[in-house]
Amino acid sequence: MYENDNNLLFWLIFGTLLLFVVYTIIMVRFFLKRISESEKRSVIVQTGTEVNKLRFQAYERFTLLLERLSPESLVVREQNPKNKGFMFHAHLLRSIRNEFDHNSAMQIYVSSETWQKIKTAKDKLLQLINTSLSKTRPESSALELGKIIIEDAGREVNAYFNIAIDALRTELDELNRI
Repeated sequence: MYENDNNLLFWLIFGTLLLFVVYTIIMVRFFLKRISESEKRSVIVQTGTEVNKLRFQAYERFTLLLERLSPESLVVREQNPKNKGFMFHAHLLRSIRNEFDHNSAMQIYVSSETWQKIKTAKDKLLQLINTSLSKTRPESSALELGKIIIEDAGREVNAYFNIAIDALRTELDELNRI
């Protein structure tokens, strides 16, 4: 009988240890899975935060670009009274393209509709400058060309800039609601 008791005790201890090992393995896997899911969520949140920072920066940069390229602002900032009109014209076109090219990489952070509105504002500005040059005499000064650009900008060209800025604001408001 003593041998049966030892055999029974052995199997009882062995079974208990086996249950403990299986329970431990299951719990370890459960906790590792939870930690992994938590880390994934953390990475997703962190990535989303970084992307949002870049999107905010894009909205800020495009708004600044549009403000800098508005006809009045551009003419006042870039005008050199010593230059002839045709030199000022070339300088304005180069300045617009440089500003635009410098910021164009940020287009991936705005919708294609907003990007199109920004491009349209720039294209209308280029068209205005070219049309304004055709209204001057070849010997006209930069001041004369600047005056015509500002006068001709009127509501139409400025409206394109306002539409683009409004689109940026709308997208930013939508992003803030998320």
